[in-house]
Amino acid sequence: MEVSPKKNTFKIRRCYTMKILIKILAAIVMSFTVSAQAGLQTCTAGSGGSSATFELDAATSAECFDGNDTNSINATFELFGKTGWILSDKSDGPDGDGTIVFAASPTNGAKSGGWEIDTLAGLNEIFITLKAGNGFGAFLLDLTGSDPLSGTWSSSKGLSHASIYYRGESTEVPEPGIIALLALGFLGIGIVGRRVRK
Repeated sequence: MEVSPKKNTFKIRRCYTMKILIKILAAIVMSFTVSAQAGLQTCTAGSGGSSATFELDAATSAECFDGNDTNSINATFELFGKTGWILSDKSDGPDGDGTIVFAASPTNGAKSGGWEIDTLAGLNEIFITLKAGNGFGAFLLDLTGSDPLSGTWSSSKGLSHASIYYRGESTEVPEPGIIALLALGFLGIGIVGRRVRK
């Protein structure tokens, strides 16, 4: 049985189109699974017997300072090269505006444990502070990681408190179902291809 040149050309085009669509799908899937790798960030604050070393995972950067974060950080205080930070929640009080709150806060007095926040609130810049001894550590969270809402922490001294700060306007944005949209697109291409063949 001989295949007409017209049908053969259609099959070649369809095959080429499917290869391109598969490459596009693979690139999109990879962009969702490959993200910047955050790691354990460490810094030391204070001096003498009251200094403290802090660690927090799921962070991209850390900075340590002497003093108390809630007395120091305001709209003009520069952290991570930026100003305009807003206190959202504090583990030992009803401080902050509540845009982001601890779902599981670090335990005051403890030297290590876990942390969890309730939402990213559509924000791109969030950091957590750990206060102990005569200083505090600030940790810029990696919001592109597989689980940006939780992690672990440690301190060489008993924790006084932990706080959450953010920059920018809160905008809850639902993630698009890109994979579902692509699947529907492939289904549509398949239906059109089937109709053309008939």
